[in-house]
Amino acid sequence: MSNLIVRIFGGFGVGGVLSVLILAFGVDPSADIDVREIMFSLLGNMITGAYFSVASMVFKIEDWSMMKQTVIHYTASLLILFPVFTWLTGWIAVEPAQLLSGLGIFTGIYVFNWLGWYLYYKQIAKKMNESIRNKS
Repeated sequence: MSNLIVRIFGGFGVGGVLSVLILAFGVDPSADIDVREIMFSLLGNMITGAYFSVASMVFKIEDWSMMKQTVIHYTASLLILFPVFTWLTGWIAVEPAQLLSGLGIFTGIYVFNWLGWYLYYKQIAKKMNESIRNKS
């Protein structure tokens, strides 16, 4: 339980820091931005950070196949994050064309990220196996 709480608050922190960095370096200082817009974007970043921090625990369930872990993680990501990206923050407009485009971008980023981690851990496993073979 304490690991879950640490992950949630750690994710809030990462989301908050990213929001501050975006505001500091990615927004035109002369731009007229509504405080509510900043507040909802900050909240969206914090929820996203907390979600990914907690949701990654799905990949630690050793009884599940990688396919089951991935399908559950992707589905949960869609069900939890898509409402955050649309209704809470307004990052994706709630119109059919924009929702479809947002879904495509979300899925593309998800696949790219998943593939990167998969290849990374596959390389680590390969190095570990080589190390074991060399010591024998």
